[in-house]
Amino acid sequence: MALGQQLSPTQTLVTFCLWARRHGYSVGEMHGFSAVHPVHTNGSWHFDQEGGFGKAADINKNGPNERGELIEALNRAQELGLGVIFARDGAAGVSATHRNHLHVDVGPFAHLGAGQFRPRGGGDKVTEALQRAVRVQADQVWGADTDQRLEAVKAASTMLGVGFPHGVAFTQRAVGVPDDGVWGRESRRAHDTATAAIQRALGRPATGIWDAALVSAYTHARDLRSRA
Repeated sequence: MALGQQLSPTQTLVTFCLWARRHGYSVGEMHGFSAVHPVHTNGSWHFDQEGGFGKAADINKNGPNERGELIEALNRAQELGLGVIFARDGAAGVSATHRNHLHVDVGPFAHLGAGQFRPRGGGDKVTEALQRAVRVQADQVWGADTDQRLEAVKAASTMLGVGFPHGVAFTQRAVGVPDDGVWGRESRRAHDTATAAIQRALGRPATGIWDAALVSAYTHARDLRSRA
């Protein structure tokens, strides 16, 4: 059992590690992704696991812009509320041994070189809010069903040409109206309501309209979170 309270679900760390691997990072010292070696402090989150996955990972990416790439990964981990250790702002304390790799975990401690602080924790609240917007189980895991429903709502927007890649009835279920296969006034109104909920989840003004700013925010969120 690791020291301290677990603030983030293990699946949130898995989401981050899948993003890191897709973007060419090495995910080390984490059960489910790599071997874990007996080199860590007693009580380290590296030794804990849940559902076949570890609760801490070390992230590396070799190359001429190693530091910049690690800071990018750090930003994504913090976006998900995870605990991080990296010598970004200095090399005080535990960050001194994290100059060339990023440590990420589910615990209550973070340090970026100037002093320790408490990460946000709580899991992937953005995905949870998006799932509620398209009426799918709010489990904070952006899987295939979540992705199809969000993509269906986006495709049905005027900006994207009012398309229905999975059929009109599927999109109607995503926005919460009877799935009669007719995209009429009630369906369009429900679509705008769902779009406004998506905007709120992504920190955008809730206009109910898919515009370039919403597409950009959604694309960023999908890149980080989707497992589809």
